[in-house]
Amino acid sequence: MRDAAKTKKQLIEELTRLRQHCTALEARLSPPPASPAVCIDPVWYRQVVEHSQVLICMHDLDGVLLFVNPAAAQVLGYKPHEGIGKKLSLFLAPSVRPFFEAYLERIRSQPTDSGLMRVITKHGQERVWAYHNIRYEEPGQPPYVLGHAQDITEEITERMRREEELQQARDELENRVAQRTAELQRAQELSVKAFQASPNAIMLIDDIDGRYIDVNPGFQHLTGYSRDEVVGHTSSEFELWVNRQERATVIRLFREQGVVYDFEVRFRTKSGMIREVLLSVEGIELDGVPCSLSFAHDVTDRRALERELISMSRELIEISERERQRIGYDLHDTLGQQLAGIAFLSKALAQRLTAHKAAEATQAAQIVTFVNQAIEQARTLAGGLAPVTLETYGLVFALQELAASVEALFHCACKISSHHAIHITDHAVAIHLYRIVQEAVNNAIQHGKALQITITLSARREGGMILMVHDDGIGLPTGVATRRGMGLRIMHHRARMIGAILEVQRGAHGGTCVICTLRNPMLVSVNQMLSSA
Repeated sequence: MRDAAKTKKQLIEELTRLRQHCTALEARLSPPPASPAVCIDPVWYRQVVEHSQVLICMHDLDGVLLFVNPAAAQVLGYKPHEGIGKKLSLFLAPSVRPFFEAYLERIRSQPTDSGLMRVITKHGQERVWAYHNIRYEEPGQPPYVLGHAQDITEEITERMRREEELQQARDELENRVAQRTAELQRAQELSVKAFQASPNAIMLIDDIDGRYIDVNPGFQHLTGYSRDEVVGHTSSEFELWVNRQERATVIRLFREQGVVYDFEVRFRTKSGMIREVLLSVEGIELDGVPCSLSFAHDVTDRRALERELISMSRELIEISERERQRIGYDLHDTLGQQLAGIAFLSKALAQRLTAHKAAEATQAAQIVTFVNQAIEQARTLAGGLAPVTLETYGLVFALQELAASVEALFHCACKISSHHAIHITDHAVAIHLYRIVQEAVNNAIQHGKALQITITLSARREGGMILMVHDDGIGLPTGVATRRGMGLRIMHHRARMIGAILEVQRGAHGGTCVICTLRNPMLVSVNQMLSSA
């Protein structure tokens, strides 16, 4: 009778309502405590029971049905009289019939019993009833049980459907949680491996008090400090930072931007050595605590190699510059003097041939002209290789001389434009700027087929200067940024040597524009006097 497997905690409310309904029905069926003069007809009671929509039946203590109201019979698909005299267990679902005897024992020993029962209709359909049965014992009559029930099949079916949907959703959620947990575990394992195996120093720092939470083996390799020596301490306790101002700058940038990338700083190792590192910092949250994750990439050896290469490059350029000057001086002093001697002798020869009215006099005069042209070209070449004007009068005058020689040699218009009298205080820097302009002009003529070249010098408000060479040639070929020739590479190298930035781009109206920006104000002296040519 009792379907213990299917009894759910959620049915308490339905059972409570059923009990309340049964209690109200009993109150209606019991004789009211009215005056003895009032008498209610028993027919009235029968009409109430037979017309009630509540499922009502009566059976004896052996479970034999004594009465079934029409509502109960109709639900089961029977006529009311078809159940009279039959055992109630015959109308139960086969799965719960074994529990019927236990129900009879309970109702014999206690006045009431409540629960769920599974009944089967005449057409074989199972229904679920919530019942509340009461045992009555009246003087002179055998005891009987008055049962009240409510069909809750639809509620049970709906609840079971919802429970199945809920279970499916729960299973799906558990699968997703398990899958996500596995992914997080794998990610955590990878993160731990990356943390431990990274050649860079990695530091996890508490943003509140600046204490180290964890460091990786790369940190020990870089600084010489073990994990136990730094965890729980701050960097100031073992003087990791060489320059505290660098630390203050990194902290300020991190607070302003939330992230710092490749900021070059210097660390002091446990042994006292200085290491140059590129420091990157990102903010994370660990168990609700704001932290910073720092990555330090050691560039000490690379910077030393770069300085060595720069030193070698500077030395090579100085050697190249000295060789240029030597060749220039040789052209001017040796070859120039020899050509001048040849010109003098040729002129004397031409004069004697003319005096003797010789036929070779005209050819001798042509030789004199050609030699004089060679002398002029040698002087121009010597001036380009060893610009004496640069050292004596400065960059602007040397560029003016360069422009004049370009016009004379290549018949190309070359002008100098400067709104200020700009003087470069360092002669080595002036030589590099002169060579950059010289290479840009040669490229414009040889590769750009330019007919007009403009060299512009202008002062920057922040200090320093901008040197620009613009031509009207055919412009840069496609992909020049990835296919730089030797000349462009040398120009970029010279710019780096003096701390300048070189840009090569297409001109706004065609041609090529080479821009060299020198930002160091200590290298540039500006006079407000107008200077142009």
